[in-house]
Amino acid sequence: MAEGAVLALDLGTSSLKCAVFSCKGRALAKARAPMPYFNPPGLSPIALEFDPDGVWALACSLVRECLSKAGLSGADIAAVSTTGQRGGMALLDRNGKELYAGPNRDVRAFFEGMAIDEGLGEQVYKLTGHMPSFLFAPARLAWFRANAPETAGKIAHLLPLGDWLGLRLSGEIRGERSAVTELGLLPVSDSEPRDAVSTLLGIDSSLMPHASFAGEQTGEVNAATAAETGLSTGAPVIAGGPDTQCGLLGMGVTEAGELGILVGWSGPLQMVTSSPCIDLEGRTWTGRHILEDRWVLESTTTEAGRSLDWACETLGFPKHGMAFNPREPASSETYTPFAFMGPRIMDAKRLGIQMGGMLFPTPVGHTDISRRGLANAALKNLAFAIRGNAIQLEEISGRRPVDIALGGGVTGIGGFPQLVADTLAREITVPWERDATLLGSAVCAAVGSGAYNSLPEAARAMMDEGETLSPDGARAEDLEEECEEWLDLYERLAEITGRM
Repeated sequence: MAEGAVLALDLGTSSLKCAVFSCKGRALAKARAPMPYFNPPGLSPIALEFDPDGVWALACSLVRECLSKAGLSGADIAAVSTTGQRGGMALLDRNGKELYAGPNRDVRAFFEGMAIDEGLGEQVYKLTGHMPSFLFAPARLAWFRANAPETAGKIAHLLPLGDWLGLRLSGEIRGERSAVTELGLLPVSDSEPRDAVSTLLGIDSSLMPHASFAGEQTGEVNAATAAETGLSTGAPVIAGGPDTQCGLLGMGVTEAGELGILVGWSGPLQMVTSSPCIDLEGRTWTGRHILEDRWVLESTTTEAGRSLDWACETLGFPKHGMAFNPREPASSETYTPFAFMGPRIMDAKRLGIQMGGMLFPTPVGHTDISRRGLANAALKNLAFAIRGNAIQLEEISGRRPVDIALGGGVTGIGGFPQLVADTLAREITVPWERDATLLGSAVCAAVGSGAYNSLPEAARAMMDEGETLSPDGARAEDLEEECEEWLDLYERLAEITGRM
C-alpha cells in the first residue's frame, strides 16, 4: 500500500495555499494566505500584478508552516506538486528572471483582445476553445508590445502561474500542457499542429515552455529552495495543472460524461468529454483535462464565493457566516426576493459588466423582507446559475451528466450542497475534502513519487467517498418553478444591459 507524504502548492485567484497529504489522501496540515496584488503606477485600476519575490517568500513560509503543523521534516516529503489559477501568467527574461507576474484578473489587454476578436475571433475560438481574447496570453503579449516595448523585447519565456511555482522550486522552465492550453497558446485539438495559434497570431513560438504532463517529474528541489522552505534538496518536483482541472481530479471526475462543479472564488462547471466539444454559438469554453485523451466542456457562473463574501459584508453576517435555511420565510408575504449579484449563465461573447442587484416588492414597509431572506436569495442566485449552466452543458454536449460532484470552499456553507442537489433535481456527491484543487495536485505528486502508477488510480485511492445527497422531491419542484422565474428575469436584465 502506498505510504509517505506529499506537498501541494496552489496559487489561486484569491489566496495562496499549501497542504501536506498522506499518499492515502489524508490532509495532514494546511496553510493559506491572501494573494497580495497591486495596481501598477500609471496604469488603469483594471491592471493587476503581484511581486514575484514577495509571493515566493509567502509560499516558503506556508511550506514551513505546513511541515511544522504536520510534525514532519523535509525528508518526509516524497514529492512536491504545484497548481495555479487559469489565465494568470509570468513573463521571464532569458535568465528566467520575472519581468511581469499577473493574475487572471489583470485585464489591461482589453483593447488588444477586442482587436484580435474583431479580426480573428472565430478562428481563435475554434483553435483554442476560448474567448474573449482579452483574458488570455496573446492579448497580454500584444499589450506589452504596444505599451512597454522595452519589456516586450526582453521576454524569452511565458509560464502559467502553477508552473512558475515549479520554476521557483527547481529552476526548471516547464509548462504543463493543459495549463498552457488554458492560456490560449496551444490548440485544444490534437489534430492541429502545436504552433497553430502562434502562427495565426504572430507569436514567437520559442516563448512557449517545454511541455510537461500532469504527474510527470519536471525537476528537483534545488539547494536554495531547500534552505528557504525546509524541503530536502533533490525532492522531486511534479507537474500539476490548472486549478480547476486539478479540482476535477481531486473530486474523482475523470470519465467522459461526469460533471464537476468547483465553487470557490469562481464557479466553473466542467463536463468531461472524450474529444473536444466546441460550442457553435461561442458561449462556453473547451479545454484539456489533465488526463490523457480527456477534454472538458466548461460553462461557468463566473463569480461565486466572491459575490457571497460581498453579500456577507453587506448584510452584516460574519465572513462565510451565511447558511441556507429552507424554512426561513423570505418575508411575511409569499413573495420571494431574487438576487442577481454576479453568478450568471456563461456566454463567452458577453463576459463584461452586467446589471444586477436584488429584486423585491416595495414599499418595503409592507413586505417585511428579512436579512436572512436576502441571504437565502444570494445563495439561490448561485444555485440557480449552476442549474442554468448545467442545462447549457447538456444542450451543447447532447448528453445528461452521468455523475455530478460538487467541491470547493463554498460547499462549507451550511445547507448549500443540499440546495444545489434540490435545484438540479439530481443526486450529487460532495467529497469531505473541500480543497479539491490541493488534493488533485497532491494526487499528481503521489504519482510522480512512484506511489501509484497512474492519475486515475491515485485519484480513486486518495479521494474520500464523501457524502451523497439526494434531492428533496417537494422542495425540488418548488425550486424548479422559482428557478424558471429567476432565469426569465435574468434574460430581461441581460437585455437591459445590452441596451446600455
